[in-house]
Amino acid sequence: MAERENQLDALRKHAAGVLPEFKGTVVHDYWKSYYHYKCSHALCNARHLRDLTYIHEQMGQPWAEEAIETLLSIKEGVEAAKAAGSATLAPETLLGFERRWDEIFAKGYVANPDPPPPKKKKRGPPAKGKARSLVERFDHRRREVLAFMHDFDIPFDNNLAERDLRMNKVKQKISGCFRDTGHSEDFCRIRSYICTARKNTTGAFEALSGLFQGHPAMSAAPE
Repeated sequence: MAERENQLDALRKHAAGVLPEFKGTVVHDYWKSYYHYKCSHALCNARHLRDLTYIHEQMGQPWAEEAIETLLSIKEGVEAAKAAGSATLAPETLLGFERRWDEIFAKGYVANPDPPPPKKKKRGPPAKGKARSLVERFDHRRREVLAFMHDFDIPFDNNLAERDLRMNKVKQKISGCFRDTGHSEDFCRIRSYICTARKNTTGAFEALSGLFQGHPAMSAAPE
């Protein structure tokens, strides 16, 4: 089995040549370690939809269903605007969505009030629970949650990146785990190169052929 590392150490090691210099927007699952980097951040709404579904179905909180409907409505609005050749939503549409969002997390606060102070003083802040934590994220990180609404270059979720990683899990299930860290890193480098080439409209065969001929496929330079 390849060595285990804590989250931040692993991120610093494996993303050392990318994230510190990255000037764009990272879409992630609110993994706190990403906030050590000074790039822009956006939050994955596929994850939010899963969390909201749990809060609605298992905890019986109606505001969560409203949040699901609103996120999907915004997504549909953005897709319709893109299809029409627009680069932004109309100002009145943006204002309407912002107001709906204000109403939703206000209801979330009512359904999930501050927890009572603990009878015995313990280290650290009191536990808030899944629903309250999500409400606070929607409030305090609203710009990151709704980033896709304000900037059409930012995706609704990070599912594309997760699909790129899925092959690693498939290999582990089919061929067993990696026994050597170097081999697992080589596998990830190869997969990363092929996935990046495809995103830049270069096929896998063409990218690998160019690589062996000394002409690797290069990603588009940032504007």
